[in-house]
Amino acid sequence: MKSKLLRILAVFLLSLVVLSPALVAIIVVWQEHLNFKATQNLVYVVSDVQHFANHGVTTAISILLWVIILAPIGLCLRITLHKSYVAYRAAVLQRKVKLLEKMWQQNTYPEEIIL
Repeated sequence: MKSKLLRILAVFLLSLVVLSPALVAIIVVWQEHLNFKATQNLVYVVSDVQHFANHGVTTAISILLWVIILAPIGLCLRITLHKSYVAYRAAVLQRKVKLLEKMWQQNTYPEEIIL
């Protein structure tokens, strides 16, 4: 069990390490883009409206970033759990087969009763 937990933790950390530079680059570029748009606008709207517009876009970007981070981790976990489930079902089936073979080989009726 510890090895499985260690593998899951390793997959999580490696995914985070691989994806973190891309995430940082996306965040930096998006912030620079927002700063550029703010300086290019000649007509400024009310700061509340601008705040709400930027907040909606920033929320969408942060949701997208979380999906990018969690998708590979979720996929690896799903594969690992599916393999464990398949192994468990095979073990249960094997136990049932052994039980049925044992029942098959038992003599259910004594030989005196057979006519």
